[in-house]
Amino acid sequence: MKAQGKHSRTTRLAVVVAAVVVLAALLAGPVLAAPPAPTSWTVSPESTIITYGHGVILNGTLTSNQAAIAGLWVDFAQATTVAGSQVILYKVTAPTGPYATGTYSIAVLPPQTMYYQFRWAGDSTYAASNSGVIPVQVRPSLGKPSCPSSIKSGKKFTVSGSVRPGQGVGPAVKIAAFRKNSSGAYVSYKTYSSSISGTTYKASITISKTGTYKFKATTADGAKFASNESSFSAALKVTN
Repeated sequence: MKAQGKHSRTTRLAVVVAAVVVLAALLAGPVLAAPPAPTSWTVSPESTIITYGHGVILNGTLTSNQAAIAGLWVDFAQATTVAGSQVILYKVTAPTGPYATGTYSIAVLPPQTMYYQFRWAGDSTYAASNSGVIPVQVRPSLGKPSCPSSIKSGKKFTVSGSVRPGQGVGPAVKIAAFRKNSSGAYVSYKTYSSSISGTTYKASITISKTGTYKFKATTADGAKFASNESSFSAALKVTN
């Protein structure tokens, strides 16, 4: 009976020791970290269409669980097409403090229509996320056409003005002629091609029909530039 009691006490001791060893192993093992919190972007550009030579401010707000995230260094990237590869241009940060909005802002001066994106690479606290692509369309800058105040019917004359960007970079410029009707309104008459030299467009035009005319410079929509039109020229009288 004494041997049996001793064996029982030994077994209980072994179980306790084993439990202690398992507990110590658990306490000494690595603690699993919580996964990074999900993040999302909201973009609010000042404008998505501008005239060549003008800039625009693009804003992206980063949040996690509806709370603003400020003070990170996020990437700002651009592409020349909507589906093109984004190239990182800058690192951008946002002010911190009690009134932080999590809004990351940057001013851009695109030379043509471009597509921008804010990107957060992620860390142990906040998961990675990219904003939607922000298109900024660029219209060429078109100066008001100049023309003579009067011309004889059938005589050639010149309509010209400024265009930026100019030769070899910007789009083709056409000259739209408008004729004054009996009610005093200017209605579409004809469209003429022009040539561009430097930053000047120029068209040689002949009109046989007498009347009063005005002109506009126009460009069409394209992959690099949005369409645009100038203001009206001064009036031209075509006489016999």
